[in-house]
Amino acid sequence: MADLVMSDLGTVDLDRYATAWQEDGFVVVPHLIPGPEVSPALEQVRTLTPGPYEQASPSRNTTDNGPVDGPAFRKDQFGGTTLFPFADAPDLNALVLHPRLIEFARKALGTEDIRLYQARAWSKYSGTVNYEQPLHRDMNHSLVPIRSEPGWWHLETFLYLHALDETNGATKVVPMEVSNRGAYGTRPLTPEVAPELYAAEVSASGPAGSLMAYRSDVWHRGVDLPPDVERHLLILAFRPAGVEWIGYDPLPPLVINGDFQRFAATCSPDQLAVLGIPRPGHPYWAEALVAAFAVQYPALDVTPWRDAVGREPTGREPTGRP
Repeated sequence: MADLVMSDLGTVDLDRYATAWQEDGFVVVPHLIPGPEVSPALEQVRTLTPGPYEQASPSRNTTDNGPVDGPAFRKDQFGGTTLFPFADAPDLNALVLHPRLIEFARKALGTEDIRLYQARAWSKYSGTVNYEQPLHRDMNHSLVPIRSEPGWWHLETFLYLHALDETNGATKVVPMEVSNRGAYGTRPLTPEVAPELYAAEVSASGPAGSLMAYRSDVWHRGVDLPPDVERHLLILAFRPAGVEWIGYDPLPPLVINGDFQRFAATCSPDQLAVLGIPRPGHPYWAEALVAAFAVQYPALDVTPWRDAVGREPTGREPTGRP
């Protein structure tokens, strides 16, 4: 596992990393997105939640139950998140459905027919709030108990917009081989309750353009930032099509958003299918619907959908329910 996390490969073997995610629960895929595509996105994300660093104060430790020292879920820990699409940030938006990201998600989930169900940017600035969290598992992505098995699992990821390590806010993760030794339930864990897990946690370090991928049954936590540090990444999550009880950020309301319409016009039919838009040749489409589709997305070339009316879909086909 350590070799995979710290590898710095010119050519990334996505099959290898997808297998590591399936078997180990988490993995860092180095350089998934090339640096030249990440650099402009980093500049754009800083405009979404610009921060000068704030002077630390007692309120930075405040939870709903008052001030707390040590790991805790505090007010405003997620205050630096911005929902997709990102205003006036085309390079940042382009990363959300990057072909390399989609390729890895399909390999990890073991199906061609996947859906994006969460997309947001997350910026942290030291001094704003104490970002240190307790170890926890993400139980708020599913309406039913999570089934971490092929066909049913979902993929949570952080796409690094700059290099991250233990000095600037890389997420702490507990290897599954350690957490599987005990029964820890579903509630967040403090160091007093599970010292062995805190002793075993590792920093999910990686260079710019890396993808930290983890399963929802993996214990992990955010950490506080040292002085004069900022941290920026994209939160992106995927599920197999048909696993409708898993979700987070709704996509249909974005149809009237101008930034989303401009983003959609840059996407291929294969990318748009990850958002749930039916592919060319899908039985949904008729000539009148394609015409309305063109009105809905004025800058999108709907020729593939128009040419495919009345014929079977081609390309990557849905695989149905898991």
